Amino acid sequence: MEEWITIILRTLGLFLAFILMSPILGRKSVSSMTYFDVVSAFVLGAMGALIALGVVENLRLGFIGIAIWALAIGALQFLIQKSKWAHDHFYGKEVIVIKEGKVLEENLHSAGLTGEELLSQLRRKNVFQLADVEFAIMEANRDITVLPKREMQPLTPKDLRIKVSSMKEPQTVMLDGNILDEPLATLGLNRSWLKEELKKLGLAKENVFLAQVDSMGELYIDVFNDALQLSQPSAKELLMATLEKIEADFLTYSMDCQDSKWQNKYSEFAKEIKEIINKLEPQLKA
Repeated sequence: MEEWITIILRTLGLFLAFILMSPILGRKSVSSMTYFDVVSAFVLGAMGALIALGVVENLRLGFIGIAIWALAIGALQFLIQKSKWAHDHFYGKEVIVIKEGKVLEENLHSAGLTGEELLSQLRRKNVFQLADVEFAIMEANRDITVLPKREMQPLTPKDLRIKVSSMKEPQTVMLDGNILDEPLATLGLNRSWLKEELKKLGLAKENVFLAQVDSMGELYIDVFNDALQLSQPSAKELLMATLEKIEADFLTYSMDCQDSKWQNKYSEFAKEIKEIINKLEPQLKA
């Protein structure tokens, strides 16, 4: 057999083998890899290259070597997940480098991190002054996790004692002009509802690239023609406006009515609608 054909077959065989071994090797991203992960991947790649180029002539022994290395990595990863000692030994311990706004120089040096590297890492976290940092820790992959001081943290609805509704993942109900029935059914909707919404916007489903519906029934549409500007319908704003109009109408009726009995009834109705508005406001204005 020609040598170039042999190399192609070996390379394709190794490619297939790596695909089959990928669940064992894990799904860790490059940014979160430690020194041990990089070396393990390098050795595995080098072994594959030697086999593909025919340096290792015995193909069976070469694949056995790769399989053993991959299984060893998988077993080690399992041990690391189960043992804190193994995790700290292979990946290293987290190191506190800033505590209560003060740099811990001894920990910084023991982690092999210079002051310039620390400042560079902080800038990547959008922190440009050490005085703004309450706590910082160097993770096993040498990334710095930063907790800003309380006064430097952005305000949240909880800080302002504002109640907001919980958010659920949006459902994609259209993609590439095709209606997706399963996400619609998950939201308790159907094709008729979606077609009616598209009709309100004057759109044909063939013109829609993507459509999503959130947990509150809000519909977002992106069309193929990027120059086309759409006013997205807002079911929540419409409902709030309707409730406020009903409340205002009841108040008007109570002032215009001559019968005191009905004046009181209209006033009570207005109060009940106001209570409903107060309960729904966090959800409708979220």
